[in-house]
Amino acid sequence: MTNHRTKREVSANRAAVIAQKATVVRRYTYEGASMAALCRDYGVGIGWLRRQFDAWDVPRRPRGRTAYAAGQETSADERERAALAQRLAEPRLLEQSLVLDLSSARVSGAGMSPLAVPVGGVRVAGEVTVGNWGEAVIVILQLEAHPERYPKVRQRKPLRSPWEPRTVCWGASTPVDDWPTRGRMFGYHEAGINEYTAAHAQSSAPLGQR
Repeated sequence: MTNHRTKREVSANRAAVIAQKATVVRRYTYEGASMAALCRDYGVGIGWLRRQFDAWDVPRRPRGRTAYAAGQETSADERERAALAQRLAEPRLLEQSLVLDLSSARVSGAGMSPLAVPVGGVRVAGEVTVGNWGEAVIVILQLEAHPERYPKVRQRKPLRSPWEPRTVCWGASTPVDDWPTRGRMFGYHEAGINEYTAAHAQSSAPLGQR
């Protein structure tokens, strides 16, 4: 079905995209939104949006990556969002979270993209673990572009090999093995803290105690 818009509506929609340039570019570049989705959300034509991206010097994603990898990551992102929504005392923070794009660090371009939830309210700290040093650098660069939401971005102390998993942190420093305190600093409600503590206590316990 064709959606006919008046010239005034077309002009208003295009003006809204230009006024929200930072948000539009972030959604496409860092959050995996497709051009088709952006056109649908803002009510503009894909030809016009492509020309606008060219004028803004926004690099295009390969089509295969958009259709395949971003689609897989969206489903994983939705599952992670649902789990965090049940645990966070202030689920509204998920509206400001970033889906971290690690495609440039992966040979296939596919794989789950971590979700970075910003600080705010009772949430004073956050962290995400990625596969290696290269992915950690990419995460740090993406988070540092939003210092108001991700202050004091840093990598937890380096490990022996650059190919070992790395944890990128933001906000206040958290104790390593005090799970209830960590859960509280991550902004979880009491039931969420208990669930988080139980999950990590079980994973770190000797095999005989699991």
